[in-house]
Amino acid sequence: MKMLKRALLACAMTVTALGTAAIAATPKDELVIAIMMTTMRGLDPHEINQLEAAEVVANLYDRLIALPPDNITDPQPSLAESWTISEDGKTFTFKIRQGVTFHSGNPVTARDVEWSLHRLVKLGLAPSTDLRQWGFSAKNVDQLIRAEDDHTLVLRTPEVWNPNLILYSLASYSTSIVDSAFLATKEKDGDWARNYLQTADAGSGPYSLVTWRSNQLLIADAFKDYWKGMPAMRRVYMGHVPESSAQRLQIDAGDVDVATRLSSTDLSGLERDGKVTVQKVPGFGFYYLALNQKDEILSNPKVREAFRYLIDYDGLAGSVMKYYGTKQQTIIPAGLPGASDAMPYKLDIDKAKQLLAEAGYPDGFSKVYFAQPGTPESEVGISLQNNAAKAGIKLDLQIGDQIGKFRARQFELFSSRTGERLPDPHAVLQSYATNANNADDAKLAGLVAWRSAWDVPKDIQDVVIAAAHETDAEKRDALYARINEAYLRASPALVTSFQRTDPKAVRKEVKGYVGHPTWLTRWDTVTKAD
Repeated sequence: MKMLKRALLACAMTVTALGTAAIAATPKDELVIAIMMTTMRGLDPHEINQLEAAEVVANLYDRLIALPPDNITDPQPSLAESWTISEDGKTFTFKIRQGVTFHSGNPVTARDVEWSLHRLVKLGLAPSTDLRQWGFSAKNVDQLIRAEDDHTLVLRTPEVWNPNLILYSLASYSTSIVDSAFLATKEKDGDWARNYLQTADAGSGPYSLVTWRSNQLLIADAFKDYWKGMPAMRRVYMGHVPESSAQRLQIDAGDVDVATRLSSTDLSGLERDGKVTVQKVPGFGFYYLALNQKDEILSNPKVREAFRYLIDYDGLAGSVMKYYGTKQQTIIPAGLPGASDAMPYKLDIDKAKQLLAEAGYPDGFSKVYFAQPGTPESEVGISLQNNAAKAGIKLDLQIGDQIGKFRARQFELFSSRTGERLPDPHAVLQSYATNANNADDAKLAGLVAWRSAWDVPKDIQDVVIAAAHETDAEKRDALYARINEAYLRASPALVTSFQRTDPKAVRKEVKGYVGHPTWLTRWDTVTKAD
């Protein structure tokens, strides 16, 4: 808490120094957000894959398409002022808005869009899944995504997909448009300016980056020439405040406007006090437990099923997950086609013991269990560790940022959460229920199924792909219902327990800060009441 205030003082001279003095309120034209920066490794929009960094990128950059937070299945114009889709469903033609400039002063053109989407695909990092899954590759993207002139971009898909999937992808933070001419001056040894974009921006969004100090502070200033008009908040601060208790004290005192990583206990207390509104932002991801299928024990279907009975669904729902998720055991998120409210599992230690005995492990076993840091992941990990011990499973719980080991398949058990970027069942299914090549050298790190080394049954994968191609809504719904049932029967290596929600505590005088289900929360809509 002190570090955030000191940083604000040193960098902006807008907050009083610590000591006996207290800050009454943040300035009327500045937005102060408390976050946990532990997993923020950089700000390259074509590389990041994490909530807090995505919110920053959402404001530094624009995308072709916008998805309103209150109607995210209705694509709206952004840098693309209009578009058409060919009769065969494979060619998308976008007219690029004129008069838009990057923070450098360079004009935004279709050639920047072309370069940005080529960069995303050719880098081949985790966010590239948003385009690669539709058949784009380093070999074909130059031919398939092309600028015809400065104001026309043509995108051709190798196959026919449901057109909304393409439009949703072009609204994702991963498809942010970068300043190609400016970045050409920052490129080193053919790195596509990756090193530069870790701590800088090259966007056209409503805010430009002033500074970012890892695990300390981020400052962004309003872009006065933004095409939608200069935002009301002339400056935004994001401070690293990893402790829930510290975030609660700061927002209660008025030292910060928004707090984003509070425990359910602290959120309940703030709601009772009446100074904040707690937004429960719905998401399309899950809290999950991954069991590495390279492990002989964990690859046993009965062992996988046993873990289903070691999760305290009801207990967690009423405590640490009160604001962070809703119980869900099926794979298609609630509110989307094919969703089901079936809840066949509950905490049942005796049932877990029975399954372990049937699997040949009546005395249990020992494994290393990685859980991500922060609330509620650490509390969920402790709960599972305790329940597993009662069934004879000794879990060496290691709480810390182990996402790199998970992506490299170097783990035994791992739990975290996903936040899918497309408001469609395919977003979740593509990651949880497809794995076209289970070999280590396939490096399909964008898929949690691949990370778990789970060779997904072919009948499930085939239907997932068929549903993505289907353009008839009723047929699509039926396919997704089939997948939901088949996935549950498969005793998957990815055990889902709660559909994700992201709580945000917002001071009541702050208006227009609206959490976005796909992490694209904007700051240019924010004002403050007197």
